Amino acid sequence: MSNRSVRLRPISGAITLFGILVLSGMTMLAGGKAAAQYDFCNKTSYALSAAVGYVDGESLVTRGWWRLRAGECKRVLSEKVQPGRYFVYAEAIPGHKGELKTWSGRTPLCVQNDSLFTLRDQDECAEDPRRQREFQPVDVTNEGNGTWTTEFTDENNFTVFMAEIAGVQRLLTDIGVYDGRIDGSLGRNTKAALTRYAKQKGLGNASSINDTIIDSLITEANQADARQGFFFCNSTMLPVWAAIAQPQGEEGYSSSGWWRLESQECAKVRRGALSGESFYVYGLMEAESRSVPLAGGDTEFCISSVQFEAEGDVACDEAGFDKANFRRIDTGTDKAFTFQFTPELFNPDFADRVRAEADEEQ
Repeated sequence: MSNRSVRLRPISGAITLFGILVLSGMTMLAGGKAAAQYDFCNKTSYALSAAVGYVDGESLVTRGWWRLRAGECKRVLSEKVQPGRYFVYAEAIPGHKGELKTWSGRTPLCVQNDSLFTLRDQDECAEDPRRQREFQPVDVTNEGNGTWTTEFTDENNFTVFMAEIAGVQRLLTDIGVYDGRIDGSLGRNTKAALTRYAKQKGLGNASSINDTIIDSLITEANQADARQGFFFCNSTMLPVWAAIAQPQGEEGYSSSGWWRLESQECAKVRRGALSGESFYVYGLMEAESRSVPLAGGDTEFCISSVQFEAEGDVACDEAGFDKANFRRIDTGTDKAFTFQFTPELFNPDFADRVRAEADEEQ
């Protein structure tokens, strides 16, 4: 009996990263039996959130999120893996610094942001493209005898043991208590940083790695990230489609959208600590049969009727984009900023009518 394994590897420097390599089967010991299952195995230095897609009857099902510590392998499907096409996706947790890394492909499927999910209707995210992720197809054969493994790897080709150490090194770096190499080696500097952290958090004085320490590091890194960035919040009583133009190096500003925000819903649209940059925002409030644009904008940026990203140096008309007037927002010196879409920021007369109608209903 053999256990077939598929490895997904990121391409260095890309925001959406993917690659695939089918490994040779690993022969089991004579007389041994492998439980039928689909496993994910994280051999990177990143803590990951992972999801899987598969056909169940007449439905294409997506399930997630499974948290995979660096160096952790986890069963994601317990039933026998049938031959056919599956889909896999993983992304680094938000607490890791730098651009978001994903292990992905080119097949858009639905997910539920920020929560566990099982989705049987892929039309659920049709009106909200930000709930889609680009999954990588995996063709499962009979060779695995009902058992299959997807390994998430990177350019370091870590073993599981080395990935666990490298993952702790990266998390210690993310929270600012380690400035050494992320190499998967439990050397003197890594042990010293780990000991200091464990003692500070009341987790003992040991320099060894365990799940409690790893989970504490993940929580702290994610909490630090949650206090940084640019956020949209919808304080109206109607859905809002939001877009942003943000600094893009020396090329000026790039614009992107759309985030669909239900009433009282928020979304992070820029990761990492802010550093006094100015941003530009735009929004459309859905009202009956029309969309009401955000008022007060005086700077043109590219937009589109569908999800879009427009580079700062692109000519909107020539690239097939429309234009809209974005409103300038100065974020000051704070590491985080929240822009509230309120009724009065849209058509003032319409906002007054909406409030009046709401008062009548109450």
